[in-house]
Amino acid sequence: MGPGMQMIPPSGAVLTRDQVIGHVRANRGAFDNDFAIEIADIRPAWQAGNAIVVTYVEKQRRAGEATARRASALFTENPSAPNGVEWRHLHETWMQAASD
Repeated sequence: MGPGMQMIPPSGAVLTRDQVIGHVRANRGAFDNDFAIEIADIRPAWQAGNAIVVTYVEKQRRAGEATARRASALFTENPSAPNGVEWRHLHETWMQAASD
């Protein structure tokens, strides 16, 4: 996640990079192996220069409950970042139902 990265989860809140990292760290191991994420239907939506927007579906299974959200993410090139890209923005919205 690059500096200034923001995430808008389905709740509509605007989270800073530090808040996202803090949330992930605080919940590590919280579901006793009853947690899985699947990323599917990855598609480029827009690209210019060193930036790309991709869309994808994120399916989660947590504590026996399945959810799905559609996401749009902005990435930019950065040779010093892992795999040469930085995550700059993420916007998620709930999908009506999570299907397997």
